[in-house]
Amino acid sequence: MADMPHADLLRSALTGVLETDVGHLKTIFNFPENADIIFRPIAAGGFSLCAVYTEGMARDDKIADFIVRACQSFDTNAQGVAPESRAEFLLKNAVAIPQARPEYRLGELVQQILGGMTALVIDGCKDGLLMETRGFEKRAVQRTISESVVAGSQEGFVESLRTNITLMRRYVQSPCLITEMTTVGTRVPLRIAILYMKGVTREDTLAEMRRRIKTITAAVVHGLGQLEQLIEDSPFALTPQMMLTERPDRAASCVLDGQIIVLADGAPYALVAPVTLFHLLHASDDTFMRWQYGSFLRMIRMLGILFSLILPGAYVALTLYHPHLIPMALLTSIAETRAQVPFSALTEVLLMEFSFYLINEASTRIPSQMGSVIGIVGGLILGQAAVSASIISPIVIIVVALTGLGNFVIPDYGFTVGTTILRIAIVLVSAMLGLYGLVLSVFLILCHLCSLRSLGAPFMAPVAPFRPHNPDILLRLPLWLQKKLLFLAKRRSWMRKEDSE
Repeated sequence: MADMPHADLLRSALTGVLETDVGHLKTIFNFPENADIIFRPIAAGGFSLCAVYTEGMARDDKIADFIVRACQSFDTNAQGVAPESRAEFLLKNAVAIPQARPEYRLGELVQQILGGMTALVIDGCKDGLLMETRGFEKRAVQRTISESVVAGSQEGFVESLRTNITLMRRYVQSPCLITEMTTVGTRVPLRIAILYMKGVTREDTLAEMRRRIKTITAAVVHGLGQLEQLIEDSPFALTPQMMLTERPDRAASCVLDGQIIVLADGAPYALVAPVTLFHLLHASDDTFMRWQYGSFLRMIRMLGILFSLILPGAYVALTLYHPHLIPMALLTSIAETRAQVPFSALTEVLLMEFSFYLINEASTRIPSQMGSVIGIVGGLILGQAAVSASIISPIVIIVVALTGLGNFVIPDYGFTVGTTILRIAIVLVSAMLGLYGLVLSVFLILCHLCSLRSLGAPFMAPVAPFRPHNPDILLRLPLWLQKKLLFLAKRRSWMRKEDSE
Protein backbone atom coordinates (compact mmCIF):
# COMPACT_ATOMS: atom_id res chain seq x y z
CA MET A 1 0.00 0.00 0.00
CA ALA A 2 1.35 3.42 -0.95
CA ASP A 3 2.03 5.86 1.85
CA MET A 4 0.00 9.02 2.22
CA PRO A 5 1.49 12.19 0.71
CA HIS A 6 4.14 13.67 3.03
CA ALA A 7 4.01 10.60 5.29
CA ASP A 8 7.58 11.21 6.47
CA LEU A 9 6.74 14.76 7.52
CA LEU A 10 3.65 13.58 9.40
CA ARG A 11 5.81 11.22 11.42
CA SER A 12 8.35 13.91 12.26
CA ALA A 13 8.46 16.48 15.07
CA LEU A 14 8.84 20.23 15.32
CA THR A 15 12.41 21.44 14.82
CA GLY A 16 12.25 24.69 16.79
CA VAL A 17 13.01 26.77 13.69
CA LEU A 18 9.87 28.76 12.89
CA GLU A 19 10.46 29.06 9.15
CA THR A 20 11.19 25.34 8.83
CA ASP A 21 8.21 24.22 10.91
CA VAL A 22 5.78 26.54 9.13
CA GLY A 23 7.20 25.37 5.81
CA HIS A 24 6.59 21.74 6.77
CA LEU A 25 2.99 22.54 7.73
CA LYS A 26 2.43 24.40 4.47
CA THR A 27 3.78 21.42 2.55
CA ILE A 28 1.52 18.97 4.41
CA PHE A 29 -1.55 21.19 3.96
CA ASN A 30 -0.77 21.80 0.26
CA PHE A 31 -0.72 25.53 0.88
CA PRO A 32 -1.66 27.80 -0.93
CA GLU A 33 -3.92 25.36 -2.87
CA ASN A 34 -5.79 24.78 0.39
CA ALA A 35 -7.15 28.29 0.76
CA ASP A 36 -8.99 27.65 4.03
CA ILE A 37 -5.84 26.83 6.02
CA ILE A 38 -4.78 30.08 7.70
CA PHE A 39 -1.18 30.87 8.75
CA ARG A 40 -1.20 33.99 10.93
CA PRO A 41 2.18 35.39 12.07
CA ILE A 42 2.28 36.92 15.57
CA ALA A 43 4.98 38.89 17.38
CA ALA A 44 5.00 38.24 21.13
CA GLY A 45 7.42 39.86 23.56
CA GLY A 46 10.44 39.78 21.30
CA PHE A 47 10.00 36.40 19.59
CA SER A 48 7.88 35.22 16.67
CA LEU A 49 4.92 32.86 16.57
CA CYS A 50 2.56 31.55 13.93
CA ALA A 51 -1.06 30.56 14.56
CA VAL A 52 -2.35 27.85 12.22
CA TYR A 53 -6.05 26.99 11.98
CA THR A 54 -8.79 25.98 9.56
CA GLU A 55 -11.12 28.76 8.52
CA GLY A 56 -14.73 27.91 9.32
CA MET A 57 -13.76 25.16 11.77
CA ALA A 58 -12.28 27.52 14.39
CA ARG A 59 -13.83 30.63 15.94
CA ASP A 60 -12.12 33.76 14.61
CA ASP A 61 -13.22 35.88 17.59
CA LYS A 62 -11.73 33.41 20.06
CA ILE A 63 -8.45 33.33 18.16
CA ALA A 64 -8.30 37.14 17.95
CA ASP A 65 -9.21 37.82 21.59
CA PHE A 66 -7.57 34.99 23.52
CA ILE A 67 -4.55 34.14 21.37
CA VAL A 68 -3.45 36.98 19.09
CA ARG A 69 -4.14 39.91 21.42
CA ALA A 70 -2.97 38.00 24.48
CA CYS A 71 0.37 37.21 22.84
CA GLN A 72 0.80 40.72 21.41
CA SER A 73 0.21 42.28 24.84
CA PHE A 74 3.57 41.02 26.11
CA ASP A 75 6.36 43.48 26.61
CA THR A 76 10.02 42.85 25.97
CA ASN A 77 10.40 41.14 29.35
CA ALA A 78 9.55 37.88 27.62
CA GLN A 79 12.87 38.06 25.80
CA GLY A 80 14.57 36.68 28.88
CA VAL A 81 12.68 33.39 28.65
CA ALA A 82 14.79 30.49 27.38
CA PRO A 83 13.69 29.48 23.84
CA GLU A 84 12.93 25.90 24.85
CA SER A 85 10.62 27.19 27.63
CA ARG A 86 8.58 29.59 25.51
CA ALA A 87 5.67 27.18 25.07
CA GLU A 88 5.36 26.67 28.82
CA PHE A 89 5.73 30.41 29.41
CA LEU A 90 2.94 31.25 26.94
CA LEU A 91 0.74 28.54 28.38
CA LYS A 92 1.03 30.00 31.89
CA ASN A 93 1.12 33.73 31.15
CA ALA A 94 -0.43 34.53 27.78
CA VAL A 95 -2.92 32.03 26.46
CA ALA A 96 -6.30 32.59 28.12
CA ILE A 97 -7.83 29.33 26.88
CA PRO A 98 -8.15 26.61 29.55
CA GLN A 99 -8.14 23.75 27.02
CA ALA A 100 -4.56 24.22 25.82
CA ARG A 101 -1.68 21.76 25.83
CA PRO A 102 1.82 21.42 24.39
CA GLU A 103 2.38 19.17 21.38
CA TYR A 104 5.53 18.42 19.37
CA ARG A 105 4.31 15.82 16.81
CA LEU A 106 3.48 17.23 13.38
CA GLY A 107 0.93 14.49 12.67
CA GLU A 108 -1.04 15.29 15.82
CA LEU A 109 -0.86 19.02 15.13
CA VAL A 110 -2.21 18.52 11.61
CA GLN A 111 -5.03 16.25 12.79
CA GLN A 112 -6.17 18.67 15.49
CA ILE A 113 -5.95 21.69 13.15
CA LEU A 114 -8.27 19.89 10.73
CA GLY A 115 -10.60 19.22 13.66
CA GLY A 116 -10.97 22.93 14.49
CA MET A 117 -8.22 23.51 17.04
CA THR A 118 -5.56 26.19 16.65
CA ALA A 119 -1.84 25.40 16.74
CA LEU A 120 0.80 27.89 17.86
CA VAL A 121 4.22 27.26 16.31
CA ILE A 122 6.92 29.03 18.34
CA ASP A 123 10.33 30.15 17.13
CA GLY A 124 13.16 28.50 19.06
CA CYS A 125 10.89 25.97 20.80
CA LYS A 126 10.40 22.35 19.82
CA ASP A 127 6.97 22.30 21.47
CA GLY A 128 3.93 23.89 19.90
CA LEU A 129 0.64 24.69 21.59
CA LEU A 130 -2.75 23.22 20.72
CA MET A 131 -5.74 25.33 21.82
CA GLU A 132 -9.44 24.57 21.85
CA THR A 133 -11.05 27.02 19.40
CA ARG A 134 -13.62 24.82 17.66
CA GLY A 135 -16.70 26.73 16.65
CA PHE A 136 -18.04 25.42 13.35
CA GLU A 137 -21.68 25.62 12.33
CA LYS A 138 -23.84 22.74 13.52
CA ARG A 139 -27.46 21.71 13.63
CA ALA A 140 -29.39 22.54 16.76
CA VAL A 141 -30.86 19.78 18.91
CA GLN A 142 -34.23 18.87 17.38
CA ARG A 143 -36.97 16.25 17.56
CA THR A 144 -36.12 12.74 16.51
CA ILE A 145 -37.26 11.60 13.08
CA SER A 146 -37.29 7.80 13.05
CA GLU A 147 -38.02 7.21 16.76
CA SER A 148 -41.04 9.35 17.47
CA VAL A 149 -42.68 8.76 20.84
CA VAL A 150 -45.93 9.64 22.57
CA ALA A 151 -44.35 10.16 26.00
CA GLY A 152 -40.82 11.06 26.96
CA SER A 153 -38.06 13.33 25.75
CA GLN A 154 -38.29 14.85 22.29
CA GLU A 155 -34.55 15.55 21.90
CA GLY A 156 -32.39 13.72 19.40
CA PHE A 157 -28.69 13.40 18.74
CA VAL A 158 -27.06 15.76 16.23
CA GLU A 159 -23.96 15.56 14.03
CA SER A 160 -21.66 17.19 16.60
CA LEU A 161 -19.76 14.75 18.82
CA ARG A 162 -19.30 17.31 21.59
CA THR A 163 -23.00 18.15 21.63
CA ASN A 164 -23.94 14.47 21.79
CA ILE A 165 -21.58 13.85 24.71
CA THR A 166 -23.13 16.86 26.45
CA LEU A 167 -26.60 15.39 25.92
CA MET A 168 -25.46 12.14 27.52
CA ARG A 169 -23.99 14.06 30.46
CA ARG A 170 -27.29 15.86 30.97
CA TYR A 171 -29.18 12.58 31.22
CA VAL A 172 -26.55 10.72 33.29
CA GLN A 173 -25.13 13.18 35.81
CA SER A 174 -22.66 10.84 37.45
CA PRO A 175 -18.86 10.96 37.69
CA CYS A 176 -18.89 7.24 36.94
CA LEU A 177 -19.99 7.93 33.35
CA ILE A 178 -16.65 7.54 31.57
CA THR A 179 -15.96 9.03 28.13
CA GLU A 180 -12.97 7.59 26.26
CA MET A 181 -11.92 9.37 23.06
CA THR A 182 -10.20 7.59 20.19
CA THR A 183 -10.08 7.53 16.39
CA VAL A 184 -10.73 4.91 13.71
CA GLY A 185 -9.48 4.96 10.14
CA THR A 186 -5.81 4.70 9.22
CA ARG A 187 -5.88 7.33 6.46
CA VAL A 188 -8.78 9.65 7.34
CA PRO A 189 -9.33 9.39 11.11
CA LEU A 190 -12.86 9.56 12.52
CA ARG A 191 -13.20 10.76 16.11
CA ILE A 192 -15.36 8.50 18.26
CA ALA A 193 -16.27 8.40 21.94
CA ILE A 194 -16.83 5.25 24.01
CA LEU A 195 -19.17 5.86 26.96
CA TYR A 196 -19.78 3.43 29.82
CA MET A 197 -20.56 3.35 33.54
CA LYS A 198 -17.53 2.47 35.61
CA GLY A 199 -18.35 -0.32 38.03
CA VAL A 200 -21.50 -1.26 36.11
CA THR A 201 -20.23 -2.25 32.67
CA ARG A 202 -18.50 -5.63 32.60
CA GLU A 203 -14.73 -5.31 32.24
CA ASP A 204 -14.46 -8.17 29.74
CA THR A 205 -17.15 -6.61 27.54
CA LEU A 206 -15.41 -3.24 27.63
CA ALA A 207 -12.04 -4.81 26.84
CA GLU A 208 -13.56 -6.64 23.88
CA MET A 209 -15.04 -3.41 22.52
CA ARG A 210 -11.67 -1.65 22.83
CA ARG A 211 -9.90 -4.56 21.14
CA ARG A 212 -12.26 -4.64 18.17
CA ILE A 213 -12.03 -0.90 17.62
CA LYS A 214 -8.25 -0.95 17.95
CA THR A 215 -7.88 -3.71 15.34
CA ILE A 216 -9.81 -1.83 12.63
CA THR A 217 -7.47 -1.41 9.66
CA ALA A 218 -9.86 0.34 7.26
CA ALA A 219 -8.44 3.47 5.65
CA VAL A 220 -11.72 5.36 6.05
CA VAL A 221 -14.72 4.65 8.30
CA HIS A 222 -17.83 6.54 7.22
CA GLY A 223 -19.78 6.86 10.44
CA LEU A 224 -21.25 4.44 12.94
CA GLY A 225 -23.00 2.33 10.31
CA GLN A 226 -19.68 1.17 8.89
CA LEU A 227 -18.13 0.94 12.35
CA GLU A 228 -20.92 -1.44 13.39
CA GLN A 229 -20.18 -3.68 10.41
CA LEU A 230 -16.47 -3.75 11.25
CA ILE A 231 -16.89 -4.82 14.88
CA GLU A 232 -20.03 -6.99 14.88
CA ASP A 233 -19.79 -10.69 15.69
CA SER A 234 -21.50 -12.18 12.61
CA PRO A 235 -21.18 -9.95 9.52
CA PHE A 236 -23.23 -12.33 7.36
CA ALA A 237 -26.24 -12.37 9.69
CA LEU A 238 -29.38 -10.56 8.50
CA THR A 239 -30.23 -9.46 12.02
CA PRO A 240 -28.30 -6.52 13.50
CA GLN A 241 -26.29 -7.52 16.57
CA MET A 242 -25.96 -3.94 17.77
CA MET A 243 -28.53 -1.19 18.08
CA LEU A 244 -28.57 2.30 16.61
CA THR A 245 -30.64 4.95 18.37
CA GLU A 246 -31.03 8.67 17.79
CA ARG A 247 -32.51 9.28 21.24
CA PRO A 248 -30.17 10.36 24.08
CA ASP A 249 -32.68 9.26 26.73
CA ARG A 250 -32.68 5.73 25.33
CA ALA A 251 -28.89 5.70 25.10
CA ALA A 252 -28.72 6.92 28.72
CA SER A 253 -31.03 4.10 29.83
CA CYS A 254 -28.81 1.58 28.06
CA VAL A 255 -25.57 2.88 29.58
CA LEU A 256 -27.14 2.73 33.06
CA ASP A 257 -27.92 -0.93 32.40
CA GLY A 258 -24.23 -1.66 31.81
CA GLN A 259 -24.20 -1.44 28.03
CA ILE A 260 -21.60 0.49 26.02
CA ILE A 261 -22.43 3.56 23.92
CA VAL A 262 -20.32 4.63 20.94
CA LEU A 263 -20.71 8.13 19.49
CA ALA A 264 -18.99 9.42 16.35
CA ASP A 265 -18.36 12.81 14.83
CA GLY A 266 -20.92 13.44 12.09
CA ALA A 267 -23.33 10.71 13.23
CA PRO A 268 -26.72 11.85 14.63
CA TYR A 269 -27.22 8.59 16.51
CA ALA A 270 -25.50 6.29 18.99
CA LEU A 271 -24.34 2.69 18.69
CA VAL A 272 -25.35 0.45 21.61
CA ALA A 273 -23.71 -2.88 22.42
CA PRO A 274 -24.17 -5.55 23.58
CA VAL A 275 -27.88 -6.00 22.91
CA THR A 276 -30.33 -8.86 22.67
CA LEU A 277 -33.17 -9.53 20.26
CA PHE A 278 -35.61 -8.11 22.79
CA HIS A 279 -33.81 -4.75 22.93
CA LEU A 280 -34.61 -4.34 19.23
CA LEU A 281 -38.31 -4.65 20.10
CA HIS A 282 -38.27 -1.94 22.77
CA ALA A 283 -39.53 1.57 22.09
CA SER A 284 -38.33 4.59 24.02
CA ASP A 285 -41.72 5.50 25.44
CA ASP A 286 -42.18 2.04 27.00
CA THR A 287 -40.26 3.38 29.99
CA PHE A 288 -42.63 6.29 30.52
CA MET A 289 -45.86 4.31 30.27
CA ARG A 290 -47.66 2.32 32.93
CA TRP A 291 -46.41 -1.23 33.04
CA GLN A 292 -49.70 -2.64 31.68
CA TYR A 293 -49.48 -0.46 28.55
CA GLY A 294 -45.80 -1.21 28.01
CA SER A 295 -46.29 -4.97 28.31
CA PHE A 296 -49.27 -4.90 25.96
CA LEU A 297 -47.36 -2.95 23.29
CA ARG A 298 -44.38 -5.29 23.51
CA MET A 299 -46.68 -8.28 22.98
CA ILE A 300 -48.17 -6.49 19.97
CA ARG A 301 -44.67 -6.04 18.51
CA MET A 302 -43.88 -9.73 19.02
CA LEU A 303 -47.11 -10.69 17.27
CA GLY A 304 -46.26 -8.22 14.53
CA ILE A 305 -42.97 -10.01 13.88
CA LEU A 306 -44.75 -13.37 13.71
CA PHE A 307 -47.31 -11.96 11.28
CA SER A 308 -44.59 -10.38 9.19
CA LEU A 309 -42.50 -13.55 8.95
CA ILE A 310 -45.09 -16.32 8.75
CA LEU A 311 -48.30 -14.97 7.18
CA PRO A 312 -47.24 -14.83 3.47
CA GLY A 313 -45.49 -18.20 3.68
CA ALA A 314 -48.49 -19.77 5.43
CA TYR A 315 -50.84 -18.44 2.74
CA VAL A 316 -48.69 -19.85 -0.06
CA ALA A 317 -48.27 -23.22 1.67
CA LEU A 318 -51.97 -23.61 2.47
CA THR A 319 -53.26 -22.62 -0.97
CA LEU A 320 -50.73 -24.70 -2.91
CA TYR A 321 -50.36 -27.84 -0.77
CA HIS A 322 -52.85 -27.94 2.10
CA PRO A 323 -56.20 -26.43 1.05
CA HIS A 324 -57.97 -29.09 3.13
CA LEU A 325 -56.75 -27.30 6.28
CA ILE A 326 -58.62 -24.12 5.35
CA PRO A 327 -62.24 -23.83 6.61
CA MET A 328 -64.70 -24.54 3.80
CA ALA A 329 -66.33 -21.10 3.85
CA LEU A 330 -62.98 -19.34 3.63
CA LEU A 331 -61.70 -21.78 1.01
CA THR A 332 -64.76 -21.14 -1.15
CA SER A 333 -64.24 -17.39 -0.86
CA ILE A 334 -60.58 -17.68 -1.82
CA ALA A 335 -61.38 -19.93 -4.77
CA GLU A 336 -64.02 -17.51 -6.08
CA THR A 337 -61.72 -14.49 -5.87
CA ARG A 338 -58.85 -16.36 -7.53
CA ALA A 339 -60.92 -17.82 -10.33
CA GLN A 340 -59.97 -15.06 -12.80
CA VAL A 341 -56.39 -14.53 -11.57
CA PRO A 342 -53.84 -15.88 -14.09
CA PHE A 343 -50.98 -16.23 -11.60
CA SER A 344 -50.14 -18.77 -8.94
CA ALA A 345 -50.33 -17.89 -5.25
CA LEU A 346 -46.53 -17.61 -5.13
CA THR A 347 -46.41 -15.15 -8.02
CA GLU A 348 -49.22 -13.11 -6.48
CA VAL A 349 -47.47 -12.79 -3.15
CA LEU A 350 -44.07 -11.96 -4.65
CA LEU A 351 -45.61 -9.39 -7.01
CA MET A 352 -47.48 -7.62 -4.23
CA GLU A 353 -44.52 -7.78 -1.87
CA PHE A 354 -42.33 -6.17 -4.52
CA SER A 355 -44.96 -3.48 -5.17
CA PHE A 356 -45.22 -2.82 -1.44
CA TYR A 357 -41.44 -2.38 -1.18
CA LEU A 358 -41.48 0.05 -4.12
CA ILE A 359 -44.16 2.20 -2.49
CA ASN A 360 -42.38 2.12 0.86
CA GLU A 361 -39.03 3.07 -0.65
CA ALA A 362 -40.55 5.81 -2.80
CA SER A 363 -42.38 7.35 0.16
CA THR A 364 -39.12 7.30 2.15
CA ARG A 365 -36.94 8.98 -0.49
CA ILE A 366 -39.22 11.76 -1.69
CA PRO A 367 -39.84 14.93 0.40
CA SER A 368 -41.65 14.27 3.67
CA GLN A 369 -44.62 16.47 2.72
CA MET A 370 -45.41 14.12 -0.16
CA GLY A 371 -44.24 10.83 1.33
CA SER A 372 -47.37 9.98 3.28
CA VAL A 373 -49.58 10.98 0.34
CA ILE A 374 -47.63 8.76 -2.06
CA GLY A 375 -47.78 5.84 0.37
CA ILE A 376 -51.53 6.01 0.98
CA VAL A 377 -52.70 7.00 -2.50
CA GLY A 378 -50.20 4.71 -4.26
CA GLY A 379 -51.23 1.73 -2.15
CA LEU A 380 -54.96 2.31 -2.62
CA ILE A 381 -54.75 2.94 -6.35
CA LEU A 382 -52.36 0.09 -7.02
CA GLY A 383 -54.32 -2.41 -4.93
CA GLN A 384 -57.71 -1.43 -6.35
CA ALA A 385 -56.42 -1.47 -9.92
CA ALA A 386 -54.76 -4.87 -9.47
CA VAL A 387 -57.95 -6.40 -8.05
CA SER A 388 -60.17 -4.82 -10.72
CA ALA A 389 -57.91 -6.12 -13.48
CA SER A 390 -57.99 -9.63 -11.94
CA ILE A 391 -54.21 -9.59 -11.60
CA ILE A 392 -54.25 -10.03 -7.83
CA SER A 393 -56.88 -11.57 -5.57
CA PRO A 394 -58.25 -9.50 -2.65
CA ILE A 395 -57.02 -12.03 -0.08
CA VAL A 396 -53.42 -11.40 -1.17
CA ILE A 397 -53.92 -7.66 -0.69
CA ILE A 398 -55.08 -8.37 2.87
CA VAL A 399 -52.17 -10.74 3.56
CA VAL A 400 -49.54 -8.30 2.27
CA ALA A 401 -51.15 -5.36 4.10
CA LEU A 402 -51.14 -7.23 7.42
CA THR A 403 -47.56 -8.30 6.74
CA GLY A 404 -46.50 -4.70 6.11
CA LEU A 405 -48.23 -3.46 9.25
CA GLY A 406 -46.55 -6.19 11.28
CA ASN A 407 -43.21 -5.13 9.84
CA PHE A 408 -43.76 -1.46 10.67
CA VAL A 409 -44.33 -2.07 14.39
CA ILE A 410 -40.67 -3.12 14.75
CA PRO A 411 -38.88 -0.07 16.21
CA ASP A 412 -35.42 -0.95 14.81
CA TYR A 413 -35.04 -0.18 11.08
CA GLY A 414 -32.19 -2.64 10.54
CA PHE A 415 -34.24 -5.43 12.07
CA THR A 416 -37.14 -4.45 9.81
CA VAL A 417 -35.02 -4.88 6.67
CA GLY A 418 -33.65 -8.20 7.91
CA THR A 419 -37.17 -9.45 8.60
CA THR A 420 -38.18 -8.50 5.06
CA ILE A 421 -35.43 -10.61 3.51
CA LEU A 422 -36.19 -13.56 5.78
CA ARG A 423 -39.88 -13.33 4.86
CA ILE A 424 -39.10 -13.71 1.15
CA ALA A 425 -36.93 -16.75 1.91
CA ILE A 426 -39.75 -18.32 3.95
CA VAL A 427 -42.21 -17.74 1.10
CA LEU A 428 -39.91 -19.47 -1.40
CA VAL A 429 -39.26 -22.47 0.87
CA SER A 430 -42.99 -22.75 1.66
CA ALA A 431 -43.74 -22.76 -2.07
CA MET A 432 -41.43 -25.76 -2.48
CA LEU A 433 -42.21 -27.80 0.65
CA GLY A 434 -45.54 -26.54 1.95
CA LEU A 435 -46.12 -26.31 5.69
CA TYR A 436 -43.10 -28.54 6.24
CA GLY A 437 -40.97 -25.88 4.59
CA LEU A 438 -42.60 -23.18 6.70
CA VAL A 439 -41.90 -25.04 9.95
CA LEU A 440 -38.37 -25.88 8.81
CA SER A 441 -37.66 -22.24 7.93
CA VAL A 442 -38.88 -20.97 11.29
CA PHE A 443 -36.85 -23.65 13.09
CA LEU A 444 -33.67 -22.74 11.19
CA ILE A 445 -34.20 -19.04 11.89
CA LEU A 446 -34.60 -19.73 15.61
CA CYS A 447 -31.45 -21.87 15.61
CA HIS A 448 -29.59 -19.11 13.79
CA LEU A 449 -30.77 -16.46 16.26
CA CYS A 450 -29.71 -18.64 19.19
CA SER A 451 -26.23 -18.95 17.69
CA LEU A 452 -25.71 -15.18 17.36
CA ARG A 453 -23.76 -13.14 19.87
CA SER A 454 -23.56 -9.42 20.47
CA LEU A 455 -20.10 -8.37 21.63
CA GLY A 456 -19.78 -11.85 23.09
CA ALA A 457 -23.18 -11.85 24.83
CA PRO A 458 -25.90 -14.36 23.76
CA PHE A 459 -28.28 -12.62 21.37
CA MET A 460 -31.37 -14.58 22.50
CA ALA A 461 -30.73 -14.21 26.24
CA PRO A 462 -32.42 -14.28 28.70
CA VAL A 463 -34.52 -16.94 26.92
CA ALA A 464 -31.80 -19.04 25.28
CA PRO A 465 -29.72 -19.46 27.33
CA PHE A 466 -31.76 -18.54 30.36
CA ARG A 467 -30.36 -15.71 32.45
CA PRO A 468 -31.72 -14.17 35.66
CA HIS A 469 -32.91 -10.83 34.44
CA ASN A 470 -34.64 -7.58 35.19
CA PRO A 471 -38.41 -7.93 34.48
CA ASP A 472 -38.15 -5.05 32.00
CA ILE A 473 -36.40 -6.99 29.23
CA LEU A 474 -39.21 -9.25 27.92
CA LEU A 475 -42.34 -7.57 29.22
CA ARG A 476 -42.60 -4.48 31.36
CA LEU A 477 -43.60 -5.51 34.87
CA PRO A 478 -44.25 -3.12 37.79
CA LEU A 479 -41.34 -0.97 38.95
CA TRP A 480 -41.33 -2.49 42.43
CA LEU A 481 -40.50 -5.87 40.86
CA GLN A 482 -37.55 -4.48 38.89
CA LYS A 483 -34.92 -5.07 41.56
CA LYS A 484 -32.19 -6.54 39.38
CA LEU A 485 -29.93 -4.88 36.86
CA LEU A 486 -29.75 -6.25 33.34
CA PHE A 487 -27.81 -9.52 33.11
CA LEU A 488 -25.39 -7.75 30.73
CA ALA A 489 -24.16 -5.59 33.63
CA LYS A 490 -21.35 -6.39 36.03
CA ARG A 491 -22.20 -8.73 38.88
CA ARG A 492 -22.37 -7.13 42.32
CA SER A 493 -22.47 -3.70 40.73
CA TRP A 494 -22.51 -0.66 42.99
CA MET A 495 -25.63 0.60 41.20
CA ARG A 496 -28.63 -1.40 42.36
CA LYS A 497 -32.28 -0.83 41.78
CA GLU A 498 -32.90 -0.55 45.53
CA ASP A 499 -30.49 0.47 48.27
CA SER A 500 -31.98 -2.13 50.59
CA GLU A 501 -31.12 -4.97 48.25
